[in-house]
Amino acid sequence: MKLLSLILWVGQFGFSVIFPTLVFLFLGNWLQDKFGLGLWVLIVCGIVGVLTSISTAKSCLKSLRKAVDEAGRDQEPPTAFSDHS
Repeated sequence: MKLLSLILWVGQFGFSVIFPTLVFLFLGNWLQDKFGLGLWVLIVCGIVGVLTSISTAKSCLKSLRKAVDEAGRDQEPPTAFSDHS
């Protein structure tokens, strides 16, 4: 069950990285078409989208690392050869 939740985190990570950039690019395209603005709007929205994706990726990786650590704590460490207890 823990493995399944970690696999779901990978999908969430991919979605979190791609989605903000696409949304900002669509927003820039819409603003360009609706108000007749120049190419600079698309460039600014693209930069903001990439920066948002980077920020989201950092927080998602931090949460994924925490989930992996919690999943690893549930397992009993292996017994060493010289452990005589």
